[in-house]
Amino acid sequence: MKFKRILPGVAALGVAALALAGCSSGDTQDPNSTNQSGSASGNAEQVELRWAMSADSQAEVDVWQNLADRVTKEYPHIKIKLETTAYKDYYNKLTTQAAGNDLPCIAGLQAQRVPDVGELFVPLDDKLTGLVDIEDYEASIVEGLRKDGDLLAVPYDLGPYVIFYNVDMFNEAGLDAPEPGWTKEQFLEAAHALTKDGKYGYAVDGTPDMWLPYVLSIGGNYLDEDGKPDLTNPKVVEGFTFVTDLVTKEKVAPAPPATGASNWPADQWRNGNVAMVIDGPWQLINARDNVSFEVGLTTSPAFDGTSITTMSGTGFGVTTSCANPDEAAQAISVIIGPESQQYIAEEGRGFPAYKAAQDYWYEVANVPTARPAIETALETVDPFRTSPGWNRVNSLLQQYAVQAFNGQSTPEEVLTNVQSQID
Repeated sequence: MKFKRILPGVAALGVAALALAGCSSGDTQDPNSTNQSGSASGNAEQVELRWAMSADSQAEVDVWQNLADRVTKEYPHIKIKLETTAYKDYYNKLTTQAAGNDLPCIAGLQAQRVPDVGELFVPLDDKLTGLVDIEDYEASIVEGLRKDGDLLAVPYDLGPYVIFYNVDMFNEAGLDAPEPGWTKEQFLEAAHALTKDGKYGYAVDGTPDMWLPYVLSIGGNYLDEDGKPDLTNPKVVEGFTFVTDLVTKEKVAPAPPATGASNWPADQWRNGNVAMVIDGPWQLINARDNVSFEVGLTTSPAFDGTSITTMSGTGFGVTTSCANPDEAAQAISVIIGPESQQYIAEEGRGFPAYKAAQDYWYEVANVPTARPAIETALETVDPFRTSPGWNRVNSLLQQYAVQAFNGQSTPEEVLTNVQSQID
């Protein structure tokens, strides 16, 4: 079922946007924008803007193209040339384009990539006046897309990491549904009850997304005062050890494969081999439609009353080499605007950063436990700040953590090894 309710403020924003469309023009040409004389939008000159975004399927490409077409419908003088790249190659390509002075005018920016590629984007705060009210967007991801106080991208999605669980397995084990705010003790009790007949209660690997919530919830911090990785401080070791113990001592989670296969925990959960896994809301609608069991969501367990999770999210910004930044800002205002956020929710692409669209997303998701889990997680979510080169930190942790899960090394030895390679 598809809902066609229009979000509050859409009509007013549309009128304002149309008024602004006739006020902008571009006279400079560069590799990422093209101007041609024309009168499609009053006396404004025609502008072609390149927009780069990651996409791993044709369905994703179709969604981005739909948004690109919406820009031209709102601002007839702006044409968008969409350029998509697989996520695993997207940021490498962006830095290569920057080196060759060939950046697209608009580009996607994930919050965790701000330390690495943030310098490729211009501050947007002044450019959004009259186009976007940033207060309408979830504060945690807005903060995550800032660098030195400057907003580099307007968010289109976000998601606190929460626990996805197999409702059928909980029912078969005679367990009550885990409520948001459940405790570490309740989590362990459930994980033990769910581990039987070759199935496990939980799945985890060494990627930071999987275990940093357990560090944050005991008061730890994985970055030092200078914003550099600090993986050997006692709280990080304690949180990581709690997770590795789920495999080596509690025996409620299977050991991850030595290959460090990407997305292995989520695959184990989708295949019905484990009852619980940490993941983001952007996976919910796809998971709901492609698993053979009922899906539930709850928060990561609380330690002494505290549950703090990490988050991820992406926005769209204007690059430093864009010759038409005003038109790019107008385009972004449509790409992340209310109607576009409603469309993204309908297509199941992600949990909207635009707060007024979140009710609609919950309706489309149609998973009753989603709202209480996500809203509770957002109350205390950590913006998940990273350091330059975080992708390497992530890869090293995924690679060497296997040794802690299989008992070859202690958790502290693994973290010390990784720290030595990034210092």
